[in-house]
Amino acid sequence: MFGKIIYTKENEAYFIKRIIPENQFDKPDMKVLKKLFHCDTVLRNQGQYYFCQHIKSIEFEEIE
Repeated sequence: MFGKIIYTKENEAYFIKRIIPENQFDKPDMKVLKKLFHCDTVLRNQGQYYFCQHIKSIEFEEIE
């Protein structure tokens, strides 16, 4: 799953940099882990931490 793009229910896109099971950490310091894995967001789902880079959406107008 590393290197894939996932979408949340709110249609926010995230590029997955690393996935680590929750049980690997006792009391994680997310600021340190984000810096270590070069990411800006940590998501948690089904017992796993997803270290991700948020893909910002933009508003645009199509030019004809």
